[in-house]
Amino acid sequence: MAEITRLAPSATKPVVRVHLDGSFWATLPVGLVADQRLRVGDDLTDARRASFEQQAQTEQAFAYALRSLDFRMASRAKMGERLTRKGYAPSVITQTLDRCDALGILNDDALARGRARRLMEAGQAPYSARQRLRKQGFAPEVVEAALAEAYAAFDAEKVARRLLESRPSTTKTRQRAYAFLARRGFGPDVIGRVTADLVPAAVKTATARGTLDVAALEQQVRRRYPTIGSDAGAGRRAYAYCVRHGATSVETQQLLQRLRTG
Repeated sequence: MAEITRLAPSATKPVVRVHLDGSFWATLPVGLVADQRLRVGDDLTDARRASFEQQAQTEQAFAYALRSLDFRMASRAKMGERLTRKGYAPSVITQTLDRCDALGILNDDALARGRARRLMEAGQAPYSARQRLRKQGFAPEVVEAALAEAYAAFDAEKVARRLLESRPSTTKTRQRAYAFLARRGFGPDVIGRVTADLVPAAVKTATARGTLDVAALEQQVRRRYPTIGSDAGAGRRAYAYCVRHGATSVETQQLLQRLRTG
């Protein structure tokens, strides 16, 4: 049994600092204090104190959930993870999530549909969108329903071509375009069709490079990296220098070997 010796309302927040037997005990929501009609001089049993602490935790968790969802909406699973990281007990987390569900604050179906639609509009293929939504904590059945609605009229080949046209730098080589589309979840068959007319990187590099003057390059490397025979760092820098100036890997290795042994 403990006696309430002080009730100190906050000037900035809807909470009351409660003191028992002359010492601070807990911070309770104003509404809870009012509902329970707490007064200075009241005696609190251990059971009643435990009940107040549980209710205070639940209210704090709910207030945090509201602030968090106002900043960024989340699935029920992700909101549960946020509450867990804040240190709330599992029973408090469950009550908080159920309360949010009842108020319509958490709605996985609607949130997943909205995010699936935005992913589709951003040019993400269904495979990529599926992985992203699952990472956000949506249940598999919720994800599939959202994708079915958002991608009902999705033309993968048309979208892939539009993406490449909007980013000319990705079409310089077939390999670059392939990687660009693969990162967005397009399948090999679609990528193969839309990149069929692009020049392979090896062909483009060979065309741009033309005939390499190996003797001139060797003289430049010898002058720039005189310690190549004894300095491993100089060797690595020389290798990069040769590649930047159009030498193939084989040509570079042969050139550096001559310099080391010469």
